[in-house]
Amino acid sequence: MLVLMPAEAQTTQQRIYDCYVQRNMAEWKQIVDSMEQVSPASEQHRKQLLNYEYGYVAWCLSKKNNKKTEAEQYLNKAYVQLETLPKTAQNVSSIAAYNAAFIAYQIALSPIRAPFIGMKSIRYAKEALRLDSLNYFAHIQMGNIYYYMPPLFGGSNQKALQHYHRAQQLMQENDMAKENWLYMNLLMTIADAYKKEKDWQGVKACYDEALQLQPNYPYITENLYPTLQKHLEKKH
Repeated sequence: MLVLMPAEAQTTQQRIYDCYVQRNMAEWKQIVDSMEQVSPASEQHRKQLLNYEYGYVAWCLSKKNNKKTEAEQYLNKAYVQLETLPKTAQNVSSIAAYNAAFIAYQIALSPIRAPFIGMKSIRYAKEALRLDSLNYFAHIQMGNIYYYMPPLFGGSNQKALQHYHRAQQLMQENDMAKENWLYMNLLMTIADAYKKEKDWQGVKACYDEALQLQPNYPYITENLYPTLQKHLEKKH
């Protein structure tokens, strides 16, 4: 059986980050599948795997990909990892935050379920923040809830941005900004929220920070920045 050592775990985190920047989700999936085979798995290993499965499911569910069958398969795997985590004081907030995220994924898989389980996702996110107001991941989930919820039911882009920025601040304070796929994804999410506001300077600030962390980032320089530049030029 494979055994993942701490140094290998760090290498895996770097590989996942590179996959995110290079938009190489085929390798991301290979890493996840390989990590699934590790036994016995440490708690750190299971937490990392859960994080990567969370990211992979999100990618599968994106409008561009729409791989619902695969998303459901890997969401089920993620639930297995979540259930193995001990419910210690250190973990309970994160477990609640993941439950909030995974219910949102269930809604994305079957939107008809939103009226029946949507409030459950909100309760989990609020519980996660009640248990630990400094949990950056819980702030991301609460931000996602406000971002995706229709305004008629309480959705608010401004409230989403408040939670996203709090998550950003907490990750920076905990030295989690460098070579971290989730931080880079948070920057892209904040940029999307600013696009809703037509706050193009806010969008630019997100892209600029991303390029400071990762100067070689073709998706931003070749795809996102040229579109942003057109919006900025219209304002002058």
